[in-house]
Amino acid sequence: MARIHGHEETIGRVFSDDYAFTIPPYQRPYRWEKEQAGELLTDLLTAQREGSTGSEVTPYFLGSIVLIKQENKSDAEVIDGQQRLTTLSLLFAALRSLLPEQEADDVGKMLYEKGSAIHGTTDRFRLAVRDRDRTFFQDNILTDAELKKVEELSGPLPDPQKRFRENVLLFKNEIAQLDPVARSSLATFIVQHTFLIVVWTPDLDSAFRIFSVLNDRGLDLSAADILKSEIIGVIPEEHQVEYTEKWEEAEEELGAKSFTMLFSDILMLHARRKPRGTVLSEFRSEVNPSSRPREFIDQELIPYSDALQEIINTDYKSAGDASDINLMFRYLNRVGDTDWQPPAIQFLAKHRNEPELLRQFFTDLERLAMCLWLDPSHYVNTRIDRYKKLIEAIEKEDDLFAEDSPLQLTAMEQKKAIDALDGEIYTMSPKHKRTVVLLRLDEALSSGEAEYKFPLITIEHILPQTPRDDSEWTQWWPDQDEREASVHRIGNLALLNQRQNSSASNYEFEKKKNSYFLGRSGSTPFQITTQVVAESEWTPEVFLAHQARYVEKLKEVWRLSDSVLG
Repeated sequence: MARIHGHEETIGRVFSDDYAFTIPPYQRPYRWEKEQAGELLTDLLTAQREGSTGSEVTPYFLGSIVLIKQENKSDAEVIDGQQRLTTLSLLFAALRSLLPEQEADDVGKMLYEKGSAIHGTTDRFRLAVRDRDRTFFQDNILTDAELKKVEELSGPLPDPQKRFRENVLLFKNEIAQLDPVARSSLATFIVQHTFLIVVWTPDLDSAFRIFSVLNDRGLDLSAADILKSEIIGVIPEEHQVEYTEKWEEAEEELGAKSFTMLFSDILMLHARRKPRGTVLSEFRSEVNPSSRPREFIDQELIPYSDALQEIINTDYKSAGDASDINLMFRYLNRVGDTDWQPPAIQFLAKHRNEPELLRQFFTDLERLAMCLWLDPSHYVNTRIDRYKKLIEAIEKEDDLFAEDSPLQLTAMEQKKAIDALDGEIYTMSPKHKRTVVLLRLDEALSSGEAEYKFPLITIEHILPQTPRDDSEWTQWWPDQDEREASVHRIGNLALLNQRQNSSASNYEFEKKKNSYFLGRSGSTPFQITTQVVAESEWTPEVFLAHQARYVEKLKEVWRLSDSVLG
């Protein structure tokens, strides 16, 4: 295992000949805005003022940075710390523009290392930002001592360059309001009394592990970012810009979080299992994209990213069946796991131009995913094994709609799903399950036309869980065992688009309907609740009729039969 080094360094030592920082291409762009930059300056000024009492100066810590660096070498790739190092460089540039000549020269050395013929070194900047922004950063900020160029810039700029300009000018304007002595004192405090914990290791894997341990905010780096660097890096230089743009456009459209998760789905398609270690190491060995970088991006990353984006956003488009397909996507997105995603993106990418086939497949996939999720005996490993078989069947172009296909439910699985639906839905774990089932039922009762965009959806028992002894509920339901066996089942549940009112739960039926189920508007958007309101009483016989009707409707929705067991 690579040796890990870590120690505290003054900012003066960090921005010295000991380090030459480079922001690698897999890092995301500079993104600190004026608010964050302003907070840093305020914190430094406060720490300087409150920490300088008498002859002692209290040190101020800015956190840690993680680097890839070889021993006795100054070159360092920044794995974690880009935002702070870049912002400190902007702060030094602002200070340099306002300090007297000698002090300005001293601060300038924090930005720029002068080469030496005797020592055989060349001129170089202390920090090299990402390639796309490097020339702008060097020409307008690092080499312009008075910051005239950046002040005179007009017109739109790419976001990172816009933030460079805004933050350096913010610093300059704020520091200009200090008297000359305070400016010099601030520079001295930052250089001599402000510290970073510098952690470095000579290889990327170790650095990434350190970053993951030290930083649980997920800010600067992901496995996808590192893979991007490795994969793009082996593409011929004349094609790198083209493929970088393809990669970043896919990430932007899908969103950083979902894009990172996509690599787990692609790994599942190759390895037929969830990662046992880190996605990063297993992706390299199982998928090996660096051996075929352009093919991987063109034939896997982009098509699968497009497919996942359409599924998550329910945005498939075609001349026919698109609305039915997007409806299945909406239902699938409610399932409490994402184990179904790898075969979903695989099939959509493979059969994108066959909408009728897609409609049939995703109808059956939603049936499978929901029923596996409902069955508590289907643990994650058994689900993964089932989707592994489905992935293999898709790849081999088997008949997915044959009775023995892994896409289809077995007789026992159908029986277990029916038992779950006919049982105590309300007590299902996790609680999300009961809401998903009731919404699916409600949509089926509405012929699939309902779409719920309420900020809050809750579930209410019609027969209360603890009715008063002198209430009509106990008159209708005198048998306590019968009440307890019925109260949590689907026929005794209603949907509300308001927060539950515990005091209303025990209202008599008529009052509960009118003041609670119907709400202030005098109506309800849910078919289930409408059917309850239509009843004049809620006896065991009425409940059983609702129970049977609802279970039959869901059996129809998911094509479930308990007669297949014989």
